[in-house]
Amino acid sequence: MIKPTIFTSELLKKELLTEDVILASFTIPNDFTFKAGQFVSIRINKDGESKLKSYSILNPPLQKGKLDLCIKLVVGGYASEVFEKMQKGDKFEFKGPFGHFVFDQETTNNEHFFIGAGTGVVPLYSIIKEHLSEDKKFTLLFGTRTQKNLLFNDEFKQMAKDNPNFVYIPTLSRENWEGKTGRVQEHLPEDLKNKTFYICGLKELVLETKDLLVSKGVDLKNIKFERYS
Repeated sequence: MIKPTIFTSELLKKELLTEDVILASFTIPNDFTFKAGQFVSIRINKDGESKLKSYSILNPPLQKGKLDLCIKLVVGGYASEVFEKMQKGDKFEFKGPFGHFVFDQETTNNEHFFIGAGTGVVPLYSIIKEHLSEDKKFTLLFGTRTQKNLLFNDEFKQMAKDNPNFVYIPTLSRENWEGKTGRVQEHLPEDLKNKTFYICGLKELVLETKDLLVSKGVDLKNIKFERYS
């Protein structure tokens, strides 16, 4: 795995994707490398304190020259006020990359299922974008409460149109619409054999989905997961 380094990055731009999620793009050193699905830590200095906050990398390694992060703003959150106020040119100390939530290159399984909710879709986006050109089948099950929370919905729909090996299944838990409803793990395929599963989101989603897959006979070696706190 790639050895973590410490470096200083400058904010290139930020935009509001939803009412509480920011897309922030940062500069990176020329020699910085990472694997799709990994994360970095940002040092936040506030009120005389200094804390490291971790965020999954959105852009795949194929996209060079910047680091894209999706940052969820939390009312009263330690870092949220800093990220809300940050401006182009602001500098932050980064450390990374970290994490083992990466694409399984060793498996003989040809089908890969990605299950995520909220900003848990971020590392899944990176992995799918990085490996979509390979001769494998990819399915994304993405759950949010409402349509306005479906990050990258239009892009995923276009990817599904452009790539016959990619299936996109969004599902909403708090809103009725023409698509799937209910919790994301309710829409797993009936046939779970010869598939690799990647799960990312809050602890409850990850553990429930993992336990459900195991109860249905999926070998733990075919289940990869990343829990957000």
